[in-house]
Amino acid sequence: MVIILLVMTVSLQHILGRGHQRALEEQLLTNTSLAYALEDSVIRSLQAAVGALQTVALDAEERSKATSNLLTQRLLRGLPQLRSIDVVAYEQASLCAERASNADVLFLPVQAGRYWGDAFRLAELQYWPVCVPYFSQGALAGFVIGSLNMHYFQSLFQSVSASRREVSLYLFSGEKILGEGADFLNSARREVVMGRSWGDLREQNEQGNYLDSYRATSFYPLVISLRSYNKDALANWQSDAQIVRTIFSVLAIAVVLMLVMYLVFRHKRDKVQGSNHLLSMAIRSAANAIFITDPKGRIEWVNDAFTTLTGYSLKQVRGKTPRILNSGVHERPFFQNLWETISQGKSWRNELVNRHKNGQFVTVEQTITPILDSAGEVEYFIAVHEDITVRKEAEQQVLYMAQHDDLTGLSNRRYFEQCLDECVSQRHYGSIALLFIDLDRFKEINDTLGHEAGDVLLKRVAKKLERIAPDEALLSRLGGDEFALFLHPAQQASHIHHLAQAIVDALAQPFEYQDTTFSVSCSVGVAMSDVADIDSSSLLRQADLAMYRAKHSGKNTYRFFDDSMDESMQRRVATQRHLEEAMSQDDQLSLFFQPQVHARTNQVVGVEVLIRWRRLGEWISPAVFIPIAEDSGQIIELGRWIIDRTLSQVADWRARNIEVGKVSINISAVQLSNSEVAYELLNGLKHYKVPSEVIAIEFTETTLMVRSAQLARNLAMLRANNISIAIDDFGTGYCSLSYLKELEANYLKIDQSFVRGIGDIESDECIVSATIAMAKGLNMEVIAEGVEIEYQAQYLAEHGCDYLQGYGFARPMPAADLEVWLEQRKQTLNAEHVKA
Repeated sequence: MVIILLVMTVSLQHILGRGHQRALEEQLLTNTSLAYALEDSVIRSLQAAVGALQTVALDAEERSKATSNLLTQRLLRGLPQLRSIDVVAYEQASLCAERASNADVLFLPVQAGRYWGDAFRLAELQYWPVCVPYFSQGALAGFVIGSLNMHYFQSLFQSVSASRREVSLYLFSGEKILGEGADFLNSARREVVMGRSWGDLREQNEQGNYLDSYRATSFYPLVISLRSYNKDALANWQSDAQIVRTIFSVLAIAVVLMLVMYLVFRHKRDKVQGSNHLLSMAIRSAANAIFITDPKGRIEWVNDAFTTLTGYSLKQVRGKTPRILNSGVHERPFFQNLWETISQGKSWRNELVNRHKNGQFVTVEQTITPILDSAGEVEYFIAVHEDITVRKEAEQQVLYMAQHDDLTGLSNRRYFEQCLDECVSQRHYGSIALLFIDLDRFKEINDTLGHEAGDVLLKRVAKKLERIAPDEALLSRLGGDEFALFLHPAQQASHIHHLAQAIVDALAQPFEYQDTTFSVSCSVGVAMSDVADIDSSSLLRQADLAMYRAKHSGKNTYRFFDDSMDESMQRRVATQRHLEEAMSQDDQLSLFFQPQVHARTNQVVGVEVLIRWRRLGEWISPAVFIPIAEDSGQIIELGRWIIDRTLSQVADWRARNIEVGKVSINISAVQLSNSEVAYELLNGLKHYKVPSEVIAIEFTETTLMVRSAQLARNLAMLRANNISIAIDDFGTGYCSLSYLKELEANYLKIDQSFVRGIGDIESDECIVSATIAMAKGLNMEVIAEGVEIEYQAQYLAEHGCDYLQGYGFARPMPAADLEVWLEQRKQTLNAEHVKA
């Protein structure tokens, strides 16, 4: 009996020791499996959210707010883990900027409130911000910030928390995101965790010994910790040990002992089954579709998400291969690569298009992981599917919007130039034709009818061009009122001539809008070349030069590029550069003054200021450089130079008591519409102490066609400060008489083209007399330009013209010559007065 008891005692101790060890091993296995399942669920949920944020960040700078909101709402509907998506400028995203690094994704600590920018930041309401940077022209412009729903991730942990385990989620930096456990990622452990991405730690605290199973994710800087206490894991074992000890104390009751042992083993089996059930429930409840196959690829098990994603139940797919989901989209080599990878025991991950049971296509991101046995042979394959159909559709929508014009639906400049560059760089035969189309008078429509009318016009132009353009041509709106199309291979030049003329004729048809009908023409520039002999930038430049030539040929026409256009543009660019140099020096630009005299008394009443340019001993006509300065915007700086030099000269004359009368300064339409010229003039008058009454401003009649807010402000400021206004070259433009009346100008200058006809052309005389009568009716004084002979002066005086100007009295001259001329003029008039 002693031997039996000794044997039983040894056996009992061995059984208890093995039970203790097995309980701890089962604790470790369960912890590890649950941590892996939780990591997979959390990472895939975060990948879906980050993918949505990166989609929004693709082209955040170029998209309109309405379009961005639409995309955001579409993404949020498919991602319950996201509460909101916000596009935030760099300066407003201080939390993201403080932690900014080279990472594509930045996870921040949990913040109070429901979402980013929540005005009610209650401590009991929290969200988890994730920042994705977006860039503009290569520089960091801001962040797309997603507010993660904490309740979504807490729900992932509930099944585990219910099993008396503590689950926590941390950032690598140590901040806890959520969880009920103690602080796991302290400074002492961080080096251990960072050195190995997964593992287990057994330690103790005031509650007893415990096991921490952790996984530091490879995709994001996160650590998941699962803690279970030994007392919970050994609770059943301790109960068993107590039972066995009790049985050992009553050796006589063998039947009871056998019964107790039976109960012990059954309880252990239930425990194992319970742990397996817990693990199965965690995987079955995962958000992503999961199925398990044998080594030959036959499906053995699927979770509920698989049935939702594919429409197939476990009963319908058990024993079948995943070929049942084949959509036919992928070629055979795709699947050969998949099978070769997983057969070698390696994981495989890629995007895959499957077919739903109802026939619809479903895009998934699939990960297949082989499960190896102790011998290293594949025992199972676990496949995880993440549904990314909504994300892929959103990406396609973003790509379309990035390549097309929002207003017309045509391809935009970036896509057009990309296609043109690919065509020119990759094809080595055939000819290519590029047509550059620019609308005439489009700005006038915007200014008179408003931008809504301009948008309607652009849409109609796009539809007309689509009907005319050949099917093989790429048509694009480059921006504003500019369109372009290119053909490759292009047909003969005669066909391109016909196409360009068809475009000109189609766009010249009257445009009707809100009971208003007016004509809008276009100027077309055409460049043709062998595709092997040119690059895309040169082709674009040639078409632009040809369009510019069409503009200067009277508009409503087309021109083909030739070498003379290139030479003309080079001269134009050189003129711009030389003019820039001239304005920075003192020896090239100068002011000339042409006197204006009273039509009846011949007394000098004023002078007109004219700009002259002498470079390398050669005079450059204002008719050459003034239009170039207006087109390039240099006229604004040139105008400032003229105003400053004029006021300085007037101040000098006043200091020396030299009377020149009213000084008229020419102002360009560009200055009036795009600068604070009136404010600058008033500052100059104040600086040089020149009264505003001695200054007049002249601008051409065509300036009034541009009815911009800036022009109106400048004119109002001039009138308010008693600066006279003169309308120059009257009769050569298209000024509305009602607008002329509204303007309340002081002077009307008759263009010299009509004055030259006095005495020879009766119609010119009629125009001159009618203009004088109209000006008098509007309380305006009249100045006639280009007076060269006595008969013209007499005719103008007799018909009520107030002042005369022209070579018949004096040519434009420098200030010093003007002073001499004034003195001589004064002496001549005094002598004539004495004789009379």
